[in-house]
Amino acid sequence: MKRKFALLTAVLTVLLIIIFIGCTSAPTGLRTADASEKTAVEEKSAEEKAPEAAPEAGDWKIELNGVRSDSVSAQGFDEAKEHSSHYREINDYMAMPFWYLVAMVDGEDSKHPWLFDEEAWQAGYDITLTASDGYAVTFSTADVGADALFLADQMNGEMVKPRIVGDVPGKLQIKDLIKVELSLGKSAAKKAFELEVEVNGEITAFTREELEATPYYIEGTGSYTTSAGTTHTHEYGGIKFADLLRSYVDLSDDTTVKVVAMDGYVMSYSGGDLMDESDGTWILAFKSDGEYLPLDPGYIRSVKVGPSQPNIDGHSSARMVEKVVVSGEEYKEYELLIRGRMENVLDRQTIQSGVSCHEKTVAYYDRKSGQVENYTGIPLWMLLAFGDDAEHAPHRQTDKEILSYKQDVAQAGYGVKIVASDGFSITLDSRQLDKNDEVIVATQKEGETLPEREWPLILVWDRDADPVPNGIKAVRNITEIHLLFD
Repeated sequence: MKRKFALLTAVLTVLLIIIFIGCTSAPTGLRTADASEKTAVEEKSAEEKAPEAAPEAGDWKIELNGVRSDSVSAQGFDEAKEHSSHYREINDYMAMPFWYLVAMVDGEDSKHPWLFDEEAWQAGYDITLTASDGYAVTFSTADVGADALFLADQMNGEMVKPRIVGDVPGKLQIKDLIKVELSLGKSAAKKAFELEVEVNGEITAFTREELEATPYYIEGTGSYTTSAGTTHTHEYGGIKFADLLRSYVDLSDDTTVKVVAMDGYVMSYSGGDLMDESDGTWILAFKSDGEYLPLDPGYIRSVKVGPSQPNIDGHSSARMVEKVVVSGEEYKEYELLIRGRMENVLDRQTIQSGVSCHEKTVAYYDRKSGQVENYTGIPLWMLLAFGDDAEHAPHRQTDKEILSYKQDVAQAGYGVKIVASDGFSITLDSRQLDKNDEVIVATQKEGETLPEREWPLILVWDRDADPVPNGIKAVRNITEIHLLFD
């Protein structure tokens, strides 16, 4: 009897265990991005079989689907990082804007897919993010700012699987991202290229064929030299820049003419510069050596041509121009002297180029007025690279392994003296400026050129900057920056 009771007890125990396991097994279907727990059965199964080694953090691939299909791998992402100023620190991560991935499939272009369709994003469409464990989440771009999402591949200096980070809800912060799907579909193909000319708010658009049919079309040889020292010379065809503008406005020496590129790059010219033909003619070129320019460096590039084969700085030769803007703003030139172990004088266009590539906006709190105002410019620490080394300045070396900004020197400590046109100055500690993106030299206030009392440059910082450098004050009308080494 006892043996029968013991046997019955054992059978019931086994049945209860089976029932318990069945109730606690993980459900099939979608799983959360953070789900890492395994049931006892899963753990035992994992122990019994020898699974394949998981891919390393630096070995991954993300599938992209939208207007077209594409993919990005760890290797491709590394190559993009090397040539982009957008790869930066986000909290404990190093990341690129997520829109870089979106731009690869939000239009038909396959050769240069990084042209992001911001208008379509703002209008709103759905994006579905899928993780390697099957977890998926869908959001509308109308509800999330394009600058809020980032794709990270490093955390605290260590390589990690691609993950979404940024100022977004936790449900969007997908780990080990493997798929991005856009609901755009083929109907979102980009329209044919047109150059927009805006004069005092009135906009006119031209196709390249229409521009070529104007009486302003000319051909000539010209060249530009990049900041790394490479010179490009071609036979260009395009329209006379000044003549096109004269058909709309009474162009004067101090007229401000701004070109805006597809990738957001902005460059300004004076009317006097565009009308000066002493060494050549400024044109908006859309042909190079007899062929229409491709998307890069086209479809339109600003360049100077003529019998003397004029050469201009690369940052003045804006590529991928999509819009020309003429307003009533008076054009004024300025210079910024940076002196340290090397001396450089930066003109307005050089600084504007730097701001276009490394733009930062901060919310500055003015104690006198009690107001918080938005200023846009370039982080101060980036300008220190023009004076912190006796041999290397930003973009002046072809060897990409050589970093122009000397972080080790900044961390060792030296004084940074900011000087205004009236002689007022403050001196800050390089250690508190090192990689501090919240302390900037600004060129704009609330999206407009600085007012006269602050022009041409002003030192400001974000009210939430960490750290706020000791002894910092707003310095208006900046003309010089001195790096003070012992």
